[in-house]
Amino acid sequence: MSTAHNDQELGKPLRHKKKRSAVFIVIIVSIAVHLLGLGGLAAIKIIEVLQPAPEFEAPPVQAIVTPPPPPPPPPPTTKRTQRSLPRPQPLAAVNPQSMSVPSINMQDSNLSLSGGRGMGGGLGELGGGMLDRVDFSFFGIQSTGNMVVLLDRSLSGATVFNRTRSEFLKTIEMMKQDSEARYALIYFGGNIAGQNAVGKLAGTKDPTKYDFWFPKGVRSHSWLAPDSRETEAVIRELNSVKDPSAKAAKVKTAKDLKKGKGAFFVLGTQYWGAFNAAYKMEPAPATIYFMVEPKVAFPSVKVVKESFQKFKKYGVPKPANTKVIFVVAKPKENVKNVTELELMVNLVHGGKLTNKEIQERIVY
Repeated sequence: MSTAHNDQELGKPLRHKKKRSAVFIVIIVSIAVHLLGLGGLAAIKIIEVLQPAPEFEAPPVQAIVTPPPPPPPPPPTTKRTQRSLPRPQPLAAVNPQSMSVPSINMQDSNLSLSGGRGMGGGLGELGGGMLDRVDFSFFGIQSTGNMVVLLDRSLSGATVFNRTRSEFLKTIEMMKQDSEARYALIYFGGNIAGQNAVGKLAGTKDPTKYDFWFPKGVRSHSWLAPDSRETEAVIRELNSVKDPSAKAAKVKTAKDLKKGKGAFFVLGTQYWGAFNAAYKMEPAPATIYFMVEPKVAFPSVKVVKESFQKFKKYGVPKPANTKVIFVVAKPKENVKNVTELELMVNLVHGGKLTNKEIQERIVY
């Protein structure tokens, strides 16, 4: 039995046509989608090109606020400058008993009439510093640093001894407030040399070698601390003089002081040995207080000039920064030989003082 022509192949041609249409539609849609995408991208790019560049504005200017002031600096600290030399480190010895230590010869009496240059420790402007020192006064004259008192132990010095001793003890108490303060006490009196020399060799001897000595038990040419044992010995010696005007307190020569029990004053007023010893002190003294009776020490202008020239021949020069105060210790109206006194004050300081400067160096 034969099959109809369209029975076996029925629909095949039709199915081929439908497939081709579907493929064509897909292709068309795909192309359309791509075209739309490309168009969109092109439109975005055109818009970016045509759109003007954005403008940026600077932030508004604000007024500068003044910063607060810095905090105040901390208060300064008080620092004490070292004026004395540092103490040397102790040395250790294997057997101290085998060491040879030189002894220090102390005076066994108050009659050491000469000596070499002494030792001064921790005085003056040493150590590069200068310092918070304590001012003190002697007979109302303000001083700072180390001082030397030339104490008159002649018969004329006995008339003002009580006042001199009182002023000296008050000054020592003031100096105790400064641990670095130092002083020296040098006695003078006698007639071996100088303007009051007597005997066959009068006027021919070196006046710087005689008629001065240091307190009993004190090493020559040494600086003393106001709170030391040496100072206690000095005070005891000064306080031992009960009545300066008593006959028993006076002898003719310094050698006789050993013999005269209780004697303190000697005949004669020769002071250049004490001056020379004070000038040799190391370091140099800031102030020298010279106890003097002008009528005896400076009898005339001629004697003053000759005496000073003789000292210049034998003695050492006065240290440049040392001031010498002449202490008369009695009212000016009761003082004779004022002209001679003022002349000596000027000569001792180089001969170039004004009248005002001369008067500042005299205590009545």
